[in-house]
Amino acid sequence: MNSIWLKIAGAAVLAIVVIVVIGRVQSDKPASAPATRTETAPPERTFSDMVERDKQFNQPPQPVTTAAAQPAQEPAPPPGPTPPAQPPAAPATRPAGVVYPSDLKGPTTLYFMPLSEEDDIAAQQIFPYATAGRSMGRLPIMQYGLMMKACEQIEQRWPDSWYCFRAKQMMEEITQYQERYAQQYRITPQRLDISRFMKPRRGAEPREVRPIER
Repeated sequence: MNSIWLKIAGAAVLAIVVIVVIGRVQSDKPASAPATRTETAPPERTFSDMVERDKQFNQPPQPVTTAAAQPAQEPAPPPGPTPPAQPPAAPATRPAGVVYPSDLKGPTTLYFMPLSEEDDIAAQQIFPYATAGRSMGRLPIMQYGLMMKACEQIEQRWPDSWYCFRAKQMMEEITQYQERYAQQYRITPQRLDISRFMKPRRGAEPREVRPIER
């Protein structure tokens, strides 16, 4: 990571902190006339609310005891009509055997390789740029370049770590909001695939993963 990119990323993180602080100050001001809201209508979520929500990506999955760990089962396909004798080929957009992070609907045990102390410190320094870039990408004039640059470094350097799993979650989310991001940032089904984390491997540690709350 060169110094120019670090300066850009640092400025971006500073900008998002300023926006959050301003949002909180404004929210503390008493309203002149309280808005009428029905009981069933959910409160409008502000940008600072979404920043708080995105902090879930920074939380490492909780360790699972060896006795309680069970290999994760691949999500079953949705029920449908009886397939013909020779089923058609799987769609190109979702190759057979590919599992997305959003396929996990509840607490699931996945298996990640632990990092050395040096690598873990390096990952902790890079990963916040991914989460900050995820939040900033929500703004109308912003893009997800900062997030994707950090995610790419994590993919290349620590592909078996929980950091990489979180990076896949973030990449899948932005493609769910706008399909064009998949092409723009070359987010292929293979990049989103988490099947490698679903079975025990030598040296891997079991961790309980929960879906990101909306």
